[in-house]
Amino acid sequence: MNRRRFLGASAAAAVASALSGCELSLEQGLYNECRPPGGHRVLRERLVRAAFEGIDATRVWDCHAHLFGNGRAGTGVYLNPGFDRPTTIAGRVRRAMFFNAACGGEDEERLDRAVVDRLAHLAEELPAGAKVMLLAFDFTHDPDGTRRDDLTSFAIADAYAARVARDHPERFEWIASVHPYRRDAIAAVEAAHAAGARAVKWLPQTMGIDLAHERSLAFYGALRRLGLPLLVHVGEERAVEGAGRHDLGSPLALRHPLGAGVRVIAAHCATLGESPDLDAEPDPAKSPRVRNFDLFARLMGEARYRHLLHGDLSAVTQSNRAGSLPAIIGAASWHDRLLNGSDYPLPGIMPLYSIRGFARVGMIEEAAVPVLQELRQVNPLVFDFVLKRSISWHGARLPAAVFETRRFFDPAIAKP
Repeated sequence: MNRRRFLGASAAAAVASALSGCELSLEQGLYNECRPPGGHRVLRERLVRAAFEGIDATRVWDCHAHLFGNGRAGTGVYLNPGFDRPTTIAGRVRRAMFFNAACGGEDEERLDRAVVDRLAHLAEELPAGAKVMLLAFDFTHDPDGTRRDDLTSFAIADAYAARVARDHPERFEWIASVHPYRRDAIAAVEAAHAAGARAVKWLPQTMGIDLAHERSLAFYGALRRLGLPLLVHVGEERAVEGAGRHDLGSPLALRHPLGAGVRVIAAHCATLGESPDLDAEPDPAKSPRVRNFDLFARLMGEARYRHLLHGDLSAVTQSNRAGSLPAIIGAASWHDRLLNGSDYPLPGIMPLYSIRGFARVGMIEEAAVPVLQELRQVNPLVFDFVLKRSISWHGARLPAAVFETRRFFDPAIAKP
């Protein structure tokens, strides 16, 4: 069935279940129109041009962008059969919306190539010198090192991410993903570093990674020795189930890599869900539950982590996370520790964002709404950048340094 017709016919009833209770908006409908990139007038609008003023584009590295596909071309992509060929309406909608956001088209046999081609075209519409950092994503592993395909929703091999980045060196960098329970974890991260990886990405809840596990602790030593930062999803995870270890997402668990001297990026600034406050009561069963964002803020306030803990801004403009934006914008002491990322392809999942909602609360001008809505259909990477550059709260905005993230990942670039 044509993916667009399927979405239009059946998604209205199933989309809320498929996206696990996110706050949704239908102001731009259900699906991305997937307009071909190239010369759209909206890219020349004053709002778009103004977003890049005062920015050194050669230092703009979108630090959180996902590769995706179905793996049928043998590229190094794995998609769990339950995700690839779902049997429920909710599962079919979830898959359709992810692939629609990535504009992979209808040809399943060349989907992996189409997703990369689309992303490369979108990146070309960023100012010259700007890059996108592509995320690898490892399989779930048991504590004894056994790989668990059955508990892995999808996986992107390091070699594949490295190859895609190598094929487009003017636009792409890449971030490795090595599960610390792997028997070859240290050798694998060393190989990734030698191949040009700029960081390592973990999603503990999905991948089943306990940040306090002895194999994780051993892995931190390798990260520090190699100078590789660790990008960790903290807070609630709704998009990818995998191992389903929701107890592993507390920001307080970041004390383990931080204590080992590893530079850590807390993905999304932990802007979803709650966790036990183990600082107040070590027994999780008795601990009061506290917002993950507040736990992240607590860590950001500790002087010992001043030069180690950072947060990325991927997905923080989604409707279900945007409530934390005033605090993020208002925390001026954080700004030199924040790194922008798009979480591509999520900006292309139409119901996840409400641009009019930002206008209603006065965070963007009303005149910006149609421009941003059009821009989102044309290029979600540029849209994510322009939206965040346009948002203000009580006269304050995110400074240029938040978007000039290369300083964090590239030791050859002097910090401002």
